[in-house]
Amino acid sequence: MIKGKEDITDKEFEEILLPFYNNYNEYLINFVIPDTIAFYLANGHSRNCLSDCPLRNHINSAIDVFNVKCDINKLIPQIELILRIKYNLKIISKNKLAFKNWEND
Repeated sequence: MIKGKEDITDKEFEEILLPFYNNYNEYLINFVIPDTIAFYLANGHSRNCLSDCPLRNHINSAIDVFNVKCDINKLIPQIELILRIKYNLKIISKNKLAFKNWEND
């Protein structure tokens, strides 16, 4: 953990390790997880591998590997933006997941 130490105090944990882990989790939530879930959805869509269950179910399935607690409602706008920019996809139904190719209006 902390270089050269086997045990740490509660104070060291709160002042050194906890901020480190919180910063790492925040990075995952803001950058890695939305991009990964967008890839998961786009890849599943292009291979016809996604069921028509709700978007939340697919997000929960994809997010399990990270073991990080996320607010899905905050992730969805980021995921939708990445799907549009990187994969030219628009979610047209969240209750019964469905996509269409994004069209510039």
